Amino acid sequence: MSEKQKTLFCGDVNGNFNALFSRVETIVKKSGSFDVLLCVGNFFGNDNSQLDAYRMRTRKVPVTTYVFGPSDSNHVKYYCEEGSEIVPNVIYMGRRGIFTTSSEVKIAYLTGLSRRELGKEIPSCTFEPSDCSAVRDACYRGQSEYRGVDILITTLWPTGVQQDECQKAEVSEENLSNLIAWLTIHLKPRYHLVPTTNKFYERQPYRNQGIHQDYKECATRFIALAPVGSKAKEKWIYACSLQPIAKMRMTDLLQSTTDETDCPFDPDLLKQHQPGKVVKVSGNGQFFFNMDASEDDHGKRKRLGGDNPERKRRDIDPDTCWFCLSSPSVEKHLVICVGRHCYLALPKGPLTPFHVLILPIAHHQSVTKSPEEVVKEINQFKDTLKKFYGCMNNVSVFFERNYKTSHMQIQCVPLPKRCESQILEVFQDEAGINRIELEVLPPYTEISQVALPGSPYFHAELPSGEHVYAKPKQHFPLQFGRDVLSSPPLLNCEDKADWRQCLLSREEEDSLVASFREKFRPFDFTADEDSDSD
Repeated sequence: MSEKQKTLFCGDVNGNFNALFSRVETIVKKSGSFDVLLCVGNFFGNDNSQLDAYRMRTRKVPVTTYVFGPSDSNHVKYYCEEGSEIVPNVIYMGRRGIFTTSSEVKIAYLTGLSRRELGKEIPSCTFEPSDCSAVRDACYRGQSEYRGVDILITTLWPTGVQQDECQKAEVSEENLSNLIAWLTIHLKPRYHLVPTTNKFYERQPYRNQGIHQDYKECATRFIALAPVGSKAKEKWIYACSLQPIAKMRMTDLLQSTTDETDCPFDPDLLKQHQPGKVVKVSGNGQFFFNMDASEDDHGKRKRLGGDNPERKRRDIDPDTCWFCLSSPSVEKHLVICVGRHCYLALPKGPLTPFHVLILPIAHHQSVTKSPEEVVKEINQFKDTLKKFYGCMNNVSVFFERNYKTSHMQIQCVPLPKRCESQILEVFQDEAGINRIELEVLPPYTEISQVALPGSPYFHAELPSGEHVYAKPKQHFPLQFGRDVLSSPPLLNCEDKADWRQCLLSREEEDSLVASFREKFRPFDFTADEDSDSD
């Protein structure tokens, strides 16, 4: 039997960091160490001054903590780059996605409010039907027989879950979502956690609905947690010990409990491959999706400020940027070596042990907006990495996504030499699947010649010397480069397409950095620069 993961959950933190982490520390002293703490609701509040002590390391976060969101527009400014640490040991995971912990527990999440059901857009805080589909598809990917996920975290409650004969659920109509109901019945989570501003609520377990009536599915425990430090003394922290669903025997997974109920959602939802328009029927709270509704009926509205997702890029303070080397927030243990203008670092969730990033030391958004001396050193790093990878019988792929990023990151990934002839074809195939207009640039063309400074682009440099370029449009897949390289014809590690699904522990990251430095030393031109400056 595989080892279980000890997990803690908390409700809205609202800036009460000391109350949260003091309570967690007490629990750890009493019950032993926990693997993760998952913050289900708002992490930030109106006053976040308590966080300074954790940032300065005068206080410590006792358990690795994952934060999701935002769901409040007033808090958007406090969040960092996805996958970075807000403070040491507190990691921001973004608004939607799925990741697998080192214990193989699978966690799916979709936070924020429904733009369609809310009737308006709150920038960075709302989701759409396509977000529900994306999370569902990510959970199903690569599985011939889908069993469910271990944990689902959402801001909104799924409509129907409040139908409980044994206990009244205190939830307002605006916190119920038909789209989340669609997502929940498809994902079949073993635990579904949401925040509540009212009373703690734990529903009786319900048995998930299978497509076939005679096919039994796992059960779900739905839990709503009160805000941290609840003045009404409501329960705001919850602990459980989880054996990963992927490692469980089917007999254990399907074991019934004496208090379980039937699935509270309409079984017709399972027949809808994509979420559509919700139509209420009768007064019993049940509903179905009308997939024949027109686009207008689906509630499509023009985005505020136009369709350009880059339209309101915030000015970034280098002191708070997670990749500026001078920032107190940069994760310096990932740094491999430092040149005059750029540095080399291990990425979060690397595709291979020798997957690295080239980043500018100062704050530059992209290659097209970088000074000449920075671009020159980027090319020097590329040439050096090509030689380094070549000694291991590998070839190099470099790619940059200047879309929904603030600090330039050039991904450097080695591939076995046998893959070289297939790389361009796989890029083109993946682009076709995602309806991306991918161009192969003429020889010796620089990205600055085809993309205006500040305009979004995706650019990859292949070992054949060919360059591919795409201009991202709405819903451009953020993991496009990783999707290509992790595909079966190349690295054959599709489980690593999303970096959040293959995060490493601090010890594993330290080990990879040390190993890379040791092997890279004969090629490291920055060491010569250090000696020259002495």
